[in-house]
Amino acid sequence: MSTDRQKSFIAELSTNFGHLHFPRLTHNKQVASRIYNELYTSPARDISNYLFTQRKTPHITLRFYFRCTRNHYHIYIRTPGDYYGKILGMNEDCIISAVGDKDAINFNLLDKNYKVITLDDIPSNKMSLHIQTTQGRWLTSNGAYRTDEGIGVSASGGILLTFHLNIIERNASFIDNPDEV
Repeated sequence: MSTDRQKSFIAELSTNFGHLHFPRLTHNKQVASRIYNELYTSPARDISNYLFTQRKTPHITLRFYFRCTRNHYHIYIRTPGDYYGKILGMNEDCIISAVGDKDAINFNLLDKNYKVITLDDIPSNKMSLHIQTTQGRWLTSNGAYRTDEGIGVSASGGILLTFHLNIIERNASFIDNPDEV
């Protein structure tokens, strides 16, 4: 039986809607924007830590640490910059964003048959999969969260995202506990 560390890994992610990015990492500064949809345009707000999909060539490819805990995953950011070590969470609008530990959420990885999987079920370093919160909310590309930065990754409606996983390191440890078993 594998330990949680043995089921943890570092990977790059992209999607069927393009590359993932955080505006602050892309532009190296705070980014404010309006959110546009067919019903309204919001006042400008800070979207620096929101996760977006974008078809443009990425400024940087995001790396994430998938930390397994009882067959679920916390997803930490391992891309150098302001959000290194932050974890993925969800804001009040259900937009996936870079947050501190207290606002983190757990995720399930699902194969093409929608079966929950862990690293033990991923035989190669490249795989396409879906991600949902442990509350059963799928990660989607939600056009209701369209900005100049792309389309927000959401856990509230939208088009189901297919994530393309490129595993860089298996059996990866926490940043501050490299000797963990």
